[in-house]
Amino acid sequence: MLFVIFGAVFLVLWAVVYATLPVVRHLGQVLARLMARSAWATKWISSTQDRFKNYLPVAAILVAGALLTAWAGDGFIDLAENVRAKSSTLIQTDAQIHDWSVTERSPGATTFFTVMTIIGGPVSVAAIVAVIGVILAIRRRWRWLIYLLVTAGGGGLLNLELKRYFARARPDVAEMLRRANGYSFPSGHAMGSAVVFGALAYLAFRSIRSWPAKTAVMAFLYTLLAAIALSRVYLGVHWVSDVLAGVTAGTVWVTTTTVAYETLRRIRRARGAG
Repeated sequence: MLFVIFGAVFLVLWAVVYATLPVVRHLGQVLARLMARSAWATKWISSTQDRFKNYLPVAAILVAGALLTAWAGDGFIDLAENVRAKSSTLIQTDAQIHDWSVTERSPGATTFFTVMTIIGGPVSVAAIVAVIGVILAIRRRWRWLIYLLVTAGGGGLLNLELKRYFARARPDVAEMLRRANGYSFPSGHAMGSAVVFGALAYLAFRSIRSWPAKTAVMAFLYTLLAAIALSRVYLGVHWVSDVLAGVTAGTVWVTTTTVAYETLRRIRRARGAG
């Protein structure tokens, strides 16, 4: 049943992502028409177009990246502060969701979430990065390869440091369906999946020409991320705040590296065009 739900969520997310580009284009056209009605805006655009047109995409990427990083970073900071302060509200919420997931276990759900957690484990994620890395090396996409390795490797090191800093205990071992060691906050599975799948979504966006195929890959990666994150709570190895922190921290990191890479790429291309 959960595999069917996974497929349904993927299809819904695919439809949403697929419709994003036409919506963005339409909003851009509306904005352009509104600005065209303003004599001041028309004069400003015409005077700056030749000087800055090659750098406008860079500015747009930096703004969008800063907004996404600030949003995800704010979410992680809120969770981290509550964990450090041992907030009673957070502890109660974590315990309630943990207890509910334990009581709702079934053989089918256990199979599904076990598969998901294996896919999101360090060995599987490292294998995925290795396979994609070999493909990129064969295709001589060295910059993409460096981007992927720096993003994945840096995210892993960041997760280890965050775990060591917060040193939060995991849920009761007796209620775990899979063995888990080390500290709990933030979830390594959730953060690693957010980092690697986010990087792969970017590479898919850059490399796949077909918009339906491009959006399908991106939707599948993020549906998989959600399933992996939920699996850690269901299996009893993490509190729900751990997986939320992992996703938000991973989003901050992959957004930072992606914006940095894309900015450098755009600047290099703008200088070449100039």
